[in-house]
Amino acid sequence: MADATTQQRLAACLAALQAQIARHPDGRCRTPRFDRQLFSTAGTRLADYLQETERNLQLFCACDNAQERVWLADKLVNQIAALQREASTQQLRLRRERPIASPRQQKLEEYREYERRLQAMIDQREQRLALAESLAQQQQLKQDLEVLEGRMARCRQAISAVSWALSLRGDAL
Repeated sequence: MADATTQQRLAACLAALQAQIARHPDGRCRTPRFDRQLFSTAGTRLADYLQETERNLQLFCACDNAQERVWLADKLVNQIAALQREASTQQLRLRRERPIASPRQQKLEEYREYERRLQAMIDQREQRLALAESLAQQQQLKQDLEVLEGRMARCRQAISAVSWALSLRGDAL
């Protein structure tokens, strides 16, 4: 029972970590980010280290040896904590220390930021529409919403086009 709970907690932490890492640009760094004792991966992207952590979780789930499970659980906790710290400090890095993203990845991040801002504008207009009292205000807000939704559709098309181009190159998103 305790093993199942441990397994569920580790899986939940890993899922939260995946979401946290997905929010950051994950280009290649010039040097490995972690010590070789913590991660055997030679990659320099957070996604590379995340894959190793996922493999270790799979090993933990499949392991029958109690001592090996304890060792793997400890290693997983340390790996998850290190990745959480690294992901949460991405904004604090100096420009030259930040991961080097490809131009397409930079464009994708730019489009995602546009999408986020457009969604905020749409939400704001919808709130104002719900509170609008005059017919003229409602018509103007509906027109604004149609324009913003058109922009959102084009933005999402651009995001999917860039994502598709990145997937053809084999880059992680």
